Amino acid sequence: MKLFKSRGIIVLLFTLAMLFMTACGSSEDTAGEGTDKAENDGAKIETNSSEHAEGEPVDVLFSTHEVGSATYAISASLGTLWEEYLPEGSSVDVQPTSPGGMGAPYLFEQGQADIAFVNGAPAKWAFEEGTLGNGPTQDYRALVGSLTGVSAITFFTQDFIDEHGVDTLEEVVEQQIPIRIGTSPRGSMDEKITSMALEYLGASYEDVKSWGGDVIHGGGSELTAMARDGKVDMYLNHTSVNSSTMTEMAMTSDIKFIQWGEDLLSHFDSQGFERITIPANTWEGQTEEIINAGTPDSVYVHKDMSEDVAYALVKGISENREQLVEQFASLEPFNPKEAWKPGKLGGIELHPGAEKYYKEMGYME
Repeated sequence: MKLFKSRGIIVLLFTLAMLFMTACGSSEDTAGEGTDKAENDGAKIETNSSEHAEGEPVDVLFSTHEVGSATYAISASLGTLWEEYLPEGSSVDVQPTSPGGMGAPYLFEQGQADIAFVNGAPAKWAFEEGTLGNGPTQDYRALVGSLTGVSAITFFTQDFIDEHGVDTLEEVVEQQIPIRIGTSPRGSMDEKITSMALEYLGASYEDVKSWGGDVIHGGGSELTAMARDGKVDMYLNHTSVNSSTMTEMAMTSDIKFIQWGEDLLSHFDSQGFERITIPANTWEGQTEEIINAGTPDSVYVHKDMSEDVAYALVKGISENREQLVEQFASLEPFNPKEAWKPGKLGGIELHPGAEKYYKEMGYME
């Protein structure tokens, strides 16, 4: 059984387009922590499955991020794991075709995914209003929320703090201090969060430039090098505590991770974000707990996926939580008992198959 009979041609065309884009310039994996090196090669996990689900074999398409990213490695392992839970003879085709960020929700209506990682907040925005100039899209349902603990990790350089005597973004905007902000290209989660934070505080990129500052778009390695060389004063990266970039920056540069104010955090709560706690001493020199706005990686599926298939997927990932965390430390925040909660899924409706599993386990009423 094929969920999308014509998708082979679609995927081929889409993949060729992605290869062309890659040849023209570097791309960012913007779903969370994908810009960091993969934790491993996505080796097979010894599952807890005792037998395959009953029924006819199915072929499902899992759209994920570029080969070599952490997200791709996780996806590869999940694909292998899920094949043990689906009817015998089924396959999970893991393809590196996701644009990540705010573009991922559109994969479903375009016939390019049966399964995909989407961050909770963009899932909400795309469903309700649309993103990136596109109209609303509602061809997906939620499966598993908050697999990771990605959040808007923000730091100032110590030189900037010493020069201006401020260590919050609120103070920068209020005093209109010239600040050079480093963030990812437009369309990424990093950039979206940066612009949202400034907008809520009453400023725009143009305002920052009028104060004598700048907003610099670039890749993670480029921006961290610029921060180290004193060419940017602030960097916002929507990533996890396992980020090699943040760990390296804390060890090699004089920076301070900053705390957003309560009003700013509450605003992001209303936009589908989830509060993520960064324990003290997570990074060198970070002696206090930090609470960030985050929109963790979650799993969504096509709304027309059969109930039995969706049930098998959520059962497989939930039953093997410990094995997955052992292989991928970034999945430590995943809690099957809470993965169904609307706040972890951008408020997107659960797929009936996922709801069936969570209710059977007693996780939800």
